[in-house]
Amino acid sequence: MHKRILVVDDDPGVCNSAALLLRGEKYRVDAVTDSGEATMLIKKNKYDLCLFDYKMKGLNGIDLLRMTKKENPSCPVFIFSAMLSLDELCKKEMKAGLLAGIVSKPFNVEKLLQKIRAVI
Repeated sequence: MHKRILVVDDDPGVCNSAALLLRGEKYRVDAVTDSGEATMLIKKNKYDLCLFDYKMKGLNGIDLLRMTKKENPSCPVFIFSAMLSLDELCKKEMKAGLLAGIVSKPFNVEKLLQKIRAVI
């Protein structure tokens, strides 16, 4: 069975690019640009991995991380961001083992795939 991944980014270009890349690697991908829709998907489905944008309208990536861990504690979560200081902002989540890692945008395809393969 193919692993299931949720991609959430309010930038449709990033969201679609990540989804196409992951589908090409034979992952089952749900990709949404709205954190409200992501909330419903997290509650409805069990994902093998999630990729969330850090800064979005509504809930941010850390909010979605916490929700995911409540619904599915073993699901690895990565945060997308173009912010250079994100390591500092996510330090608490990294130390607690809640966050699998940070993916800088624009993302490097091979590095992203390596990070994903390392955790699922």
